[in-house]
Amino acid sequence: MSIEGIRMDEVGVGLFNRDMIRSLKERWHEGGVGVVYVRFYMGNAASEAVLQLWENEEQNIFWRQRLESEFFYLIARLPDDEPIDKLTEKALERLKNKLRTAWAKGASKADAVADAEVSLGSATAHPPAMGRSSETVIFRMLMDAMEQSAYNLSLGIGQQANKPDRLHGNYGLDEQMPNAQTMQPQLHGKSVRIGTLAAPFPIFPARARVSEVAYLFDTNAKAQGAVIVDQGRPIGILMKEKLHQMLAGQFGLPLYWNRPVERIMNKQPLIVDEQLPVELVSQLAMARDFSQLYDVVLITKEGQMAGAASIRSILECMTTLRTEAARTANPLTGLPGNEEIQHELQRRIGQKKPFAVIYADLDYFKWYNDFFGFGLGDDLIRYVADLLRREVGPHGVEGDFVGHIGGDDFIMVTCAKSAERLCQSLIIRFEEGIKAFYGGVEVTTVEDRHGNLIEQQGVTLSLSLMLWDGEVPLAAEDIPRLAAKLKKQAKALKGSVYVMDQITGMHHGGERA
Repeated sequence: MSIEGIRMDEVGVGLFNRDMIRSLKERWHEGGVGVVYVRFYMGNAASEAVLQLWENEEQNIFWRQRLESEFFYLIARLPDDEPIDKLTEKALERLKNKLRTAWAKGASKADAVADAEVSLGSATAHPPAMGRSSETVIFRMLMDAMEQSAYNLSLGIGQQANKPDRLHGNYGLDEQMPNAQTMQPQLHGKSVRIGTLAAPFPIFPARARVSEVAYLFDTNAKAQGAVIVDQGRPIGILMKEKLHQMLAGQFGLPLYWNRPVERIMNKQPLIVDEQLPVELVSQLAMARDFSQLYDVVLITKEGQMAGAASIRSILECMTTLRTEAARTANPLTGLPGNEEIQHELQRRIGQKKPFAVIYADLDYFKWYNDFFGFGLGDDLIRYVADLLRREVGPHGVEGDFVGHIGGDDFIMVTCAKSAERLCQSLIIRFEEGIKAFYGGVEVTTVEDRHGNLIEQQGVTLSLSLMLWDGEVPLAAEDIPRLAAKLKKQAKALKGSVYVMDQITGMHHGGERA
C-alpha cells in the first residue's frame, strides 16, 4: 500500500522522525493531515490482528509510527477526497467497527473485556500560521489525538451505541451521562438498596495518563469524576475539582500531566455493595472527611464495578423515602401504616429466615375514650406507640419494625429468639405507665363494648406473639388471620398478657404480667 511512493512497511522510530516530518509537510498543503491514535493497555493478539487488517485497507494512511504499545497513523487526503476531518473520523469509525465485531466474536474472557483496555483518538492539523513552527503544530495534533482517546476509552468503544455497558459504568458512544431525575429509583415505602442508584460512570485503568482524564473533564461538562479500576474492580477515584486544583499550581502540568492516574487518585474512596440500604450508605457518606464529602460513592456487584451514586442522588432518594414514609405513616403516631406493614412482612418472608410477629392492642380502650375523652385517648395511643419504639431497642435487634395498623392496634416484627423477652418487658412497662393516665382516679370497674360493668382496674395490654421458623409455607395475608385467633385467646384472659403461637403448629401459652 502506498501514496505517492511512500511505503507503509517503513515504520518510523522515535516520536519526531525526520522523514515523517518531511513527508507530513509535503502533504498537509492538500487540505491538512489527520492522525488516528491507538493504544493497547494489555497484550491482545486478536485486537492487534484487527489493527493490522484495518491499516492494510486504509488507502489514505501514509505513515505509521509506533512507540511500544502506542500507534500513530498519519492520514492525507487526495485531490478529490472529502475534507480531512471527515476523512479521519471515518477511518477511526471503521477501526472501531472492526474492533467491535472482533470483540463480539471473542472466544476468551480477555477478548470480552478488551474494549476496556484500548484507547482510540483522532485529530487533524493544517499548515501553521506565521510565527509557529511545523513541529509545534504536529506535536499539538498528536497530543490532541492522545487526549481525545481518554474520552473514547471512557465511552466504552467496544459497546454498541444503543447498548451501553452497565456492568462497568461505561457510557455508550451516543449516550449522555444520566442526571438525578433519570436515575430516580422506584420507591414504595420500603427500604431501597443503593444498587438502584448506580449510574454509569467513566472508568480508566490505573496506567492511564492524567492527561487522558483531564481531557475527558475538559470535553464533557457533566463528567464530575472518574473511577480507576483494576480488572473491573474499583481501586480509586479522581474527582474533577481535585484534578483541576492539582494542575492549577505553578508546577502542576509538568509534574502530573503525563503521570499514571494511579499516582494522584484517591486510594480510599467509599466503596459499597449494591445490596446495602440507601439509608446506611447516606450515613457512611456523610461521615467522611470534609475533603471527600461530595465525592461519588462507588457501587460494586460481587466486587466488580457496577456504577456510582452522587451525593445529590443519595440525598434526593432519602428525601423521597422520608416523604413516602410520611405519606403512608399514621398521622397520630408517625409509625408506618398498613402499606409499609405489608411490605415488611413480605420482605421478611422472602428472606426465609425465622422471625416473630407481635400484635398489640388495648383492652377497654373504648371505655377509656368515652370516660376520659378523645384527647386523652389520643395521648394513650401515642404512649403505646412510644412504648413499643422504646422497648424494641434494648430487647430487639437492629432492623426491627414497629407499625400502627390503626386505632389501638399495633404490630411489631422482630427476632424470634428475643420476642418473648420483649413481650414480658412491654407488659411490665405498660403497667408501670398506665396509671398516670387516670389522673389520680382509682379505677375498679370498666364498661365493656356491650355497656356492661365489669370488675377491671382499667385498660390492659394484649399481645399476640407468633413465631415462624422460616421454612413452613407462609404468605403475608396469612399472618393477620392467625393473629386474630391469638387475639381472641388473649382477650379471654384477664389483665395484660401475651399469648404465643408457633406458626409451624398450634402451640400457645399465656402469661400474666
